[in-house]
Amino acid sequence: MLNNVSVLIPFKPDKGIREDLFKWVTTFYQNVLPEVEVCIGENHDHPFNKSKAINLAAKNATKDVFVIADADIVYNPQIIVKSIELLDKNAWVIPYSKCLDLSEKSTRNLLNVQPKWPFPIEVEYNERHKNNPNYQSIGGVIVLRRQSFSIVRGFDERFRGWGREDDAFKDAMNTLCGPYKRIEDDFIYHLWHPKAWNSNINNNVQLYKQYVNSIGNVQKMKTLVDEQMK
Repeated sequence: MLNNVSVLIPFKPDKGIREDLFKWVTTFYQNVLPEVEVCIGENHDHPFNKSKAINLAAKNATKDVFVIADADIVYNPQIIVKSIELLDKNAWVIPYSKCLDLSEKSTRNLLNVQPKWPFPIEVEYNERHKNNPNYQSIGGVIVLRRQSFSIVRGFDERFRGWGREDDAFKDAMNTLCGPYKRIEDDFIYHLWHPKAWNSNINNNVQLYKQYVNSIGNVQKMKTLVDEQMK
């Protein structure tokens, strides 16, 4: 089952903490999920273009199931097995309901130990959006078939810098391929790093409004995702 999985990881080197996290996470896959194909999409744009990085990773992928995972995320490998089973009846899967943000101290401590699951040391974390139970994260880790990724034309590379690219992908997938299935009661860990500000966020917000206006309209959404290829 896992031999048919390509993990797509978007990445931008920074010669700092993010690069250290990336090395630890890729070693995590080698140690914990050795069967999967790990495909790195490296992007050096300013600001970082996550969409380009994911699409580049997808071009290098050879498997039929895609796991799109951020370079600062780790998780119980069993959620991937569960997700693949759910793809038989669902267009795509979000394999967690909680995102646990590790503290800076715990993150730095993890970087000093060999990556494994479960973690070899105790960690401290805060549950993201704990005070807003009606909000659930979309990005971080998602699971889908290669064919679905192609139908929505991958991630829209007109989104530059962090912000709204995951939401746009969600709306395109839900409209053109079918709604996602969320696995309740499972979680992912987000490793600590300094937050980045996106100077292009207003442009991303304006582009995302076009996706919102296309939700549920197959022809309108198809036209919108096709536009990015011109």
